[in-house]
Amino acid sequence: MLIITDRDELDKQIEKVFKGVDEHIVRTKSGADLIEKLNATNPWLLCSLIHKFGNKDGEASHAGAYDSYLEELKNALPKDFKPKGDFYVFVDECHRTQSGDLNKAMRQLLGEKALFIGFTGTPLMQADKKRSIEIFGKYIHTYKFDEAVKDGVVLDLRYEARDIEQKITSLDKIDAWFDSKTKGLTDFAKTELKQKWGTMKKVFSSVGRLQKIVADILLDMETRERLQNGRGNAILVSDSIYNACRFYQLFQDAGFTRCAIVTSFAPTHSDIKGEGEGYTEKLMQYDIYQKMLNGKATEDFEDEAKKRFIDEPAQLKLLIVVDKLLTGFDAPSATFLYIDKSMRDHGLFQAICRVNRLDGDDKDYGYIIDYKDLFGSLESAYKDFTSKAFEDYDKSDVEGLLSDRLAKGKERLDDALETIKALCEPVTPPKGTQQYIAYFCGNPQLKEDLKDSEPKRVALYKAVISLIRAYANIAD
Repeated sequence: MLIITDRDELDKQIEKVFKGVDEHIVRTKSGADLIEKLNATNPWLLCSLIHKFGNKDGEASHAGAYDSYLEELKNALPKDFKPKGDFYVFVDECHRTQSGDLNKAMRQLLGEKALFIGFTGTPLMQADKKRSIEIFGKYIHTYKFDEAVKDGVVLDLRYEARDIEQKITSLDKIDAWFDSKTKGLTDFAKTELKQKWGTMKKVFSSVGRLQKIVADILLDMETRERLQNGRGNAILVSDSIYNACRFYQLFQDAGFTRCAIVTSFAPTHSDIKGEGEGYTEKLMQYDIYQKMLNGKATEDFEDEAKKRFIDEPAQLKLLIVVDKLLTGFDAPSATFLYIDKSMRDHGLFQAICRVNRLDGDDKDYGYIIDYKDLFGSLESAYKDFTSKAFEDYDKSDVEGLLSDRLAKGKERLDDALETIKALCEPVTPPKGTQQYIAYFCGNPQLKEDLKDSEPKRVALYKAVISLIRAYANIAD
C-alpha cells in the first residue's frame, strides 16, 4: 500500500496519523529510496512525495522539477526492477500535481495491475473535474462541507468582512469604534482595556493600514473569548513576506510578543549582498527574521513555533503566514483566520478550513475575518458566499461553507434565550428566588433532593454558558 502526496507537511502528517494508531508506515527519503522499497517485499505500507525529493518544502517550484524527479526515478531503476506485490495507491490532493506525466510515470513503474484511488479534501473546481475523472475514474464517494458540519466532524465557519480604512478615519470615530468593539463589557473591564491601550489612538490615527489591522487584531485578543482565555489562537495571512515582517515588527512594538512568522524565507547573507547603505526592504526583512530566529536555524524555529502553536496556544497566540501552513496544517487551537491577501477558489477554501477543527466545548465555530472584502459583502446586505472568490467552483459544491456572522449570531442568541426560557418555564409563580431554588435544588438541606435535581442544574449551567457565549459573539 502506497500513500502519495505532494507536500512535505502532508507527508509528515500522514506518518504521524498512522503511528498514532500504532501502524508502522515508512516515509521514503528520495526517488532512489522509493525504487528500492518498491523492489523489495517489505515494508508493506509506504508514504511518499510524488516529486522532487530534497526540495525544501517537498514541492515542485517550477515545471522542470517534475522532469528532474522523473529523471531521478529512471536513473535509480536497477536492471532487474520489478515491483513486488499487488499495489494499492492512495493519492492525496489528487486535484493538484497528481496527474499528467507524474501519474503516467507512477503507473509505468507499478504496472497495469496497480489500483489508484484519488482523494481530495476540497471540492474539485469546474476546470479540474473532467481531468480528474479521466485520470482516476468516477467518484466512489463525495462528502460535502455542510454534511461534515451536521455530523459534528468539523465546525461551521463564521464570516465577517472588516473595512479598516473607512471605519478608522478620525479620533472621534476611533472612540466610537472602541465603544462598539467593547460593547457588553463592564465599565471596569473597559477602563482596564483603555489603560492598557493608551497608545491605541496614536496607532490608529497614523496613516499605516497595517498598523490599523494590528490594532484591530490586538483588541480581538483582549475581547474575544477564545483568544482571551488562552485556549485558542489565530493565523494572519499576509500578502507578502515583506509585509509579514512588517506585521511582526508592529506587534512587537505594541508589546505583543506571542507571535511568529512562518514563510518560505530563510535569511542568508546573499539576501542582503549589494544592498548598499540605505535601510532597504530586503535589509529590514533580513534583520527582523534574524532577531526572531535568535540564532536558531529557520527550519528548527518553524518546527518549534508550529508545535507551540498547537500545544501551547496561550504562549503562541498568532502565526503570521503568506503561503505556508494554509494547507495540511492541522491545529485544533486555531480559531480565528485574519486575511489580508487576495485569495480565491482552492487556495481560499484550503486556508479557511485551517480554523474548522474541533477543540473542546468552548470552540463553537471557526471565525474568518476578511480585510480584503473577498466576497464583496461590504457592498451589499445580501451575502452570496458562493460567488466572487468561489466562482470557479460549482455552486452546489461550496454552498453552506461560510455563514454571515451577524445573521447566524442572532439566530444563536435567540435559540439560547429560548432554551433558558424553556428550562425556567416549570418554575412556579411568582418565580422569585425561593421558587427557583425549590425547582432547581429541591430542599437544599436534603442530600437526596440535591442529587435528584442535579441534572436540572447542569442543564441550566450549560444553557447559561451558551447564552453568554452567544451574546459575547454578537455584542459588538
